[in-house]
Amino acid sequence: MEDCLCIGIDFGTTFSGVAWAFSRYPDDIKVVTKWRADLAHNSDDAKCPTEIVYDANKNLRAWGYEIRPNESPLKWFKLLLVDEKDLEPDRRNSPQLIEAKQMLHRLRMTAVDAVGDYLRELWKHTIESIEREFGQSAVRGLPFRVVVTVPAIWKPYAQQRTREAVHKAGILKGRLCGETILHLVPEPEAAALATLAEFRGRPGVKPGDVFVVCDAGGGTVDITSYKVQKTDPVVVKECVQGDGKMCGAIFVDQEFQNFLRGKLTKRWDKISASQIKKLMNDEWEHGIKRGFEDTDREWEVRLPPEATSSSLILGRKKGEGATLKLQKGHVRGIFSLALGQIRALVHKQIAEIQKKEKKAPKCIMLVGGFGRCTYLYKVFNSEYSNQEIEVLQPSGNNPWTAICRGAVIKAMSSTGQEGPAGVHVSTRVSRFNYGIETYENFVEGFHEPYDMGYVESEGGWFAVNQMRWYLRKGTDISSQEPIRLQYARVFQRPSELACNQFSISLNHSETQDPPIRKTGEVLRLCDITVRLETPFEKLPIYINRLGHHCRKIAFEIEMTSSGGSLDFVAYIDGKKQGQRNVNVMYG
Repeated sequence: MEDCLCIGIDFGTTFSGVAWAFSRYPDDIKVVTKWRADLAHNSDDAKCPTEIVYDANKNLRAWGYEIRPNESPLKWFKLLLVDEKDLEPDRRNSPQLIEAKQMLHRLRMTAVDAVGDYLRELWKHTIESIEREFGQSAVRGLPFRVVVTVPAIWKPYAQQRTREAVHKAGILKGRLCGETILHLVPEPEAAALATLAEFRGRPGVKPGDVFVVCDAGGGTVDITSYKVQKTDPVVVKECVQGDGKMCGAIFVDQEFQNFLRGKLTKRWDKISASQIKKLMNDEWEHGIKRGFEDTDREWEVRLPPEATSSSLILGRKKGEGATLKLQKGHVRGIFSLALGQIRALVHKQIAEIQKKEKKAPKCIMLVGGFGRCTYLYKVFNSEYSNQEIEVLQPSGNNPWTAICRGAVIKAMSSTGQEGPAGVHVSTRVSRFNYGIETYENFVEGFHEPYDMGYVESEGGWFAVNQMRWYLRKGTDISSQEPIRLQYARVFQRPSELACNQFSISLNHSETQDPPIRKTGEVLRLCDITVRLETPFEKLPIYINRLGHHCRKIAFEIEMTSSGGSLDFVAYIDGKKQGQRNVNVMYG
């Protein structure tokens, strides 16, 4: 296998991170730091804020740690890759998301535009960082294998918008040393790969053990479970269908702001945006949020001078800010909504594991930025210790960087390398039903009368608008055993094969029992266009019901799950078609 650079990008709602490794040294995964920063102490952080500032001409002026305290950046724009209808009302109406949407509207930009701009800056910094450490000539002479992580709960259209943003960012632009290969992978899978790499040799881990990964990030919380198949190398399969919700750290932050707003009432509007930013960073993010353990400790929040006294605010000296006292009940309340939703997700996942495996999982792994929260660990440990389910929370930056490090391991596997500890996910659980629309012989009493339609190429009446499902929601998808969709097309004349190519649409449905006919709950996922190398006149002859001589193409579309995306290969008359002959268009 040729040498390459494997790069993992964790594009997050609040913070983003990048890791990389040279394929010859898969165990040596490096995390990108040395961010350009307005505040020097942030430059060596393992991640960078997912924030950007535009000027009046829509030019990106600053990003990440470069943004000054008095500037109003665009934030949360990752969540705008998801359609409003797929957001819950309380999330859809959150002030921060509304503000992000309004800012994009004023700029006349889309979320894909903003994500592309941010990823472009992140990529430029990444390449500079790798060149500084590995050498410019080495980097320019090696092809890239790039893995970008996405929330596991995202629907295919949001994944495709991520792909479009990656293209806009220039990450996939042509290079003389070879094509840059892109894969998407679910965030909890990447986190699991990184965490399992540290599990090698851990006593007590054996085939059959099940563990739950709770990937608690800034915006989304994804819950996925894996069953150990082998321990050396580590091979796991997804155990039951994962779950997730938008209940990450930003919604706890929002509750803290709502709490302050409620206490300060009209005085809250007197506090400037830069003061609020400083307050959230100093008093909340690096204070209460990280240190709260549900003890009887009293917390004091130092407020700007503009804040006035109230029943909970202590007196102040002239020119100094006031102090707001919080008891543990106040802080509990701030965490309660998001934490309750996370607990429900984990509880549901464990119940499904017990139903399928007839036993509880061995442990719950907390990863992601919010996964570092001490209070989160304490709540889960208290809840599950009596059920003999361990709760694991890696120390330091490991939970925070698990996703980008796991993305590198995933990139390694795409090159044929096993990567650190030989970690490999062999099987995943399908989150959707996948199938194609077709026609079939009409059976009176079985098919709906209004589905009877005339198929010109066949020269007869058939039941049209019918669905043929190849993969059902909840079933296993093996990365080694692709799904094959068998199909045939009949053509009467050469003009029906424009440019000697044809297309089929792949559909998907979220329902547990997909309908036998195409209804409103069946949505188009993508169009797969196949270019033929065989001229029309040399295609097999097919005689339809009217005795007309037509041409028929029997083909198969092979579908492989690589984690967060699907890859397709076409076979015509059993012969695999070259990659240049197959084009997949989403949206």
